[in-house]
Amino acid sequence: MKFFTTLFILVSSYIFASPPNTWSKMSDYTGNPRTGASGFAIGNKGYITNGYDGANYKESLYRYDIGFDVWEKITDFPFMPRNQAISFTIGGKGYFGSGQGVVLYTSDFWEFDTTTLAWTQKADIGGLPRKAACGVSLNGKGYVGFGVSSTGLLKDWWEYDVTANTWTAKANCTGNARKEASAFAVNGNCYVTCGYTGSFSNDTWAYDPATNTWSSKATFIGTPRYNASSFSIGNSGFVGLGYDNTLNYTQDFYQYNSYTNTWMAVANFGGTAREGASSFVINNEAYVCLGYDNLYKYDVWKYTPDVTVGLNEKTNNIITSIYPNPAKDFATIRFNQIYKSITIQLIDINVKEVINETIFNSSETTINTSNLIEGTYFVNIINENKILATKKIIKIY
Repeated sequence: MKFFTTLFILVSSYIFASPPNTWSKMSDYTGNPRTGASGFAIGNKGYITNGYDGANYKESLYRYDIGFDVWEKITDFPFMPRNQAISFTIGGKGYFGSGQGVVLYTSDFWEFDTTTLAWTQKADIGGLPRKAACGVSLNGKGYVGFGVSSTGLLKDWWEYDVTANTWTAKANCTGNARKEASAFAVNGNCYVTCGYTGSFSNDTWAYDPATNTWSSKATFIGTPRYNASSFSIGNSGFVGLGYDNTLNYTQDFYQYNSYTNTWMAVANFGGTAREGASSFVINNEAYVCLGYDNLYKYDVWKYTPDVTVGLNEKTNNIITSIYPNPAKDFATIRFNQIYKSITIQLIDINVKEVINETIFNSSETTINTSNLIEGTYFVNIINENKILATKKIIKIY
């Protein structure tokens, strides 16, 4: 019996595993078709809330179970239903706010607890009430900005402290104000691209929390667009779909490499071209759903990236050597100088962390690889929440 159980698991894994850089059709969303909903993920569950179905703004919250590929309706949002709100996850809780309902612009902000299934109102988002803003989380903080208010397009940027329940104004973006832009957070920075600035846009900007500054990055290589979808996996951001300057809905998707500051095309979305789709990421796979293509949508698609997404080597002179490599029991990593404090992170090709150590006042360290399974790993050298260097290391027996 044990043999057949193991065989079933192996065969099932083979059948249901998705090849890299592909889209797979999943079970349809079981609520009303809609656009402008908000998505977030906690653990192995995805959540979709609010949105607009062509007749009404929706307050419903649905939970998706990736293990069973099923949706279930849970606790409704308790306040004004809306679309074009922001959402993100911090510390195992979901956060949701701003957007448009019967009130055109809002700033209320809410926390969802997946254990109690309760919504709790938190401090209002800083600045003016708005809709079509950007929101991301990074290193335990929330960030919200851009969008449109009663005064017009915005480019402010606010940081949320969960513990203090406070918002702090940060540097305004040095690019144009915009609404319906796309945002993601990778490698210690928040990125904002595309959107509507008075015209269709494709410029890209990065916010560095450590220096409270914005810098211009590589231009998005797809057509200028707004109301696209975005997410991050590993150290890469992904942007696609939306409504573009040819006055068409789009189906293409692109990957941004934060190491090389470059964009590249990836597989087109598996469903129809559309705008206003929602997304969340679980186990390094993205789920993109809903939206509008002249019809309100309810389909759900899973994107499986290349297995080494975000794991490209970041070459510079910070790591001078890793020896031995391939490694059996131990590997010594040498740096170009003595660092006061630096973190050594080892991740596998599924971007799962297997080692995390901080060293002090040293120019080298030795990591224990004896308990690792055979295969390819990547060593990240991290300082102040930024990856300074990445090198490949091979584990052998």
